[in-house]
Amino acid sequence: MTLVFLRARKCFTPCHTFRQFLLLHHRRTMSESADFQAKCKKIGAVVTRTGSDSESTSPIVALLGWNSAQDQHLAKYSEIFEQKGFDTVRIPADPFNTFLRPNSVKKISLKLLDILVEMKSKHDRPFILYSFSMGGFMVYHFINQAISTPGKQHFNSLHVIGCIFDSCPHFPGMQSLKGIQSTIVETIPNPLFKVAMWVGLSVVAPPVFLFNPTLKQLISVAMASPLGCPELFLFCNTDRLVPEKDVQIFINAHKKKGIKLFSKCWEVSGHVQHYKNYPEEYLREVNTFTAYCLKQISTASKL
Repeated sequence: MTLVFLRARKCFTPCHTFRQFLLLHHRRTMSESADFQAKCKKIGAVVTRTGSDSESTSPIVALLGWNSAQDQHLAKYSEIFEQKGFDTVRIPADPFNTFLRPNSVKKISLKLLDILVEMKSKHDRPFILYSFSMGGFMVYHFINQAISTPGKQHFNSLHVIGCIFDSCPHFPGMQSLKGIQSTIVETIPNPLFKVAMWVGLSVVAPPVFLFNPTLKQLISVAMASPLGCPELFLFCNTDRLVPEKDVQIFINAHKKKGIKLFSKCWEVSGHVQHYKNYPEEYLREVNTFTAYCLKQISTASKL
């Protein structure tokens, strides 16, 4: 009886251990997935994966949405890249944070950066940063600072191969106050609250624009410190929130630094409306730019 028991035990132990290993691995995988989903949910990020997470080496596109952007609208832009087999992550911006609480934007940007680092997995997957309006541009700014500044936690954590700027940037200040007030007030459904908010912003916003160091230095810092990768600017002459001349000043500053630049300026369009108004032209610009960025990777890998 003892001999039989020992034999049975020898057979049982490896099987039992293997089952336990599979169970623990499954629980760990589920836990990691749940943790990742919780991180995304906390900042309103939506991730779309198009292939195997562990094996993919294709680019990841981070779509940094405009203020109060609805996900159904941002999803139309992410589909451009998902059809190419790229993973995407998209996140909207909050106008209160963008114009009144830039430190909150910084915290969100760093949390998004953690998500992007996790998405690239063990492979050094390249990234494209796609910024819309000033809501997206401010997130881009903080990501840029985090990955470009030696000594910071996220220094050199992303390999960015291209940046796209749709309807941005512009120089925030007193001259843009009414447009910013409208952007914030549009998010409030109650008419009485709209009026109260408009009056309140008339009092609160001017000191913020005059004395907040982040807003005062935002554009000058961004002009002086490009990521070094190719850039595409999509804008128009009739944008009531982002003057064409502001975008041109930014383009010229980066051109002087030797950045490879692509741009498309429509005579008549609207703020973050270029894809809607000119879908074929818009897609052509984005696809041409993306192809160029990918070609640079291929060329560099052969050197």
